[in-house]
Amino acid sequence: MSEEIKCVILKINGDELLMPNAAVAEIVPIKNIINVANKPGWMLGYLDWRGHSVPLISFEAMGNVRMPSLATGSVKAAILFSIGEDSNLPFMSILMQDAPTVVNVKEEDIISNKEEITHPAIEDKVMMADGTYSIVNIEKLESIVKQVMM
Repeated sequence: MSEEIKCVILKINGDELLMPNAAVAEIVPIKNIINVANKPGWMLGYLDWRGHSVPLISFEAMGNVRMPSLATGSVKAAILFSIGEDSNLPFMSILMQDAPTVVNVKEEDIISNKEEITHPAIEDKVMMADGTYSIVNIEKLESIVKQVMM
């Protein structure tokens, strides 16, 4: 019997991202975005979170999908821990809708659905009993964000 991993499901404009619960530091309301100039459309700016200037990313816009309006009340940011060695980027945040869902996942619960992936930071699309989810490659996401921040 395989070990369960506590995961969180983040709703991202019609997609649902499945990631380890340990990757998410906090879910916060979005207020006071510090805008940035000359960046790609998916780089929305920076959030001030606990004294850190955290890059705010529209994950769907990074994958060339139209992002939702920031005017809706249910939009929040998921603050993610960076996993790389770069202390200049300890956190990133991604735009999300609604509240996250916490689930316990076992390896045998997941089936890769062999779908073609066009998003640069999605590792795999998987099926579980209750739906289809995208698995985020956090290292790849971090690498893309770092390239833009230089």
